[in-house]
Amino acid sequence: MFKRLTQNLRDMGTIKTLCEAAERIARANHQERPGAEHFVLAALELPDGSAGRIFGRLGLDGADFARALQETHEAALSVAGVGADQIEGSERDVPPLAEPKGPYAAAPSGAAVLQGLAALRKHGVSGPLSGAHVLEVVSTMQHGTTARAFRLLGRDPASVAAAVRTEMTLAA
Repeated sequence: MFKRLTQNLRDMGTIKTLCEAAERIARANHQERPGAEHFVLAALELPDGSAGRIFGRLGLDGADFARALQETHEAALSVAGVGADQIEGSERDVPPLAEPKGPYAAAPSGAAVLQGLAALRKHGVSGPLSGAHVLEVVSTMQHGTTARAFRLLGRDPASVAAAVRTEMTLAA
């Protein structure tokens, strides 16, 4: 009982760190609410280092993923008729977003990551919550910005899931 309570408290600390980092990363990109892609980048910052090792197994780093996200956004805007010059011009001299007020709010894909992390415990996942768990949840997402960014880097959700399983096996 005490061990489970201690684990829950540690997980809450990890979730707090993860949410704060995801929000900071989203706001740096002029987005008010973090999505799954921001949680991936935040997972790379977690001190356990598991997300970084998984990215290493995939031959990637955070800069690769951030660049792929930018290209994914530009491609989506291009389909809507917005060119690279317009994008760059619209981001010039944009003041930072104000600090958020009120309860924490993630974008729908970010909320799905948090719900996925909560569901892992219900499915018997034990041990400390880590960046690997974030990537495990994200690897189940077949659509959206995060999946498109991984595909742009030549990695599909199955390859991410395989790298996550390897990390978890080695960590056990």
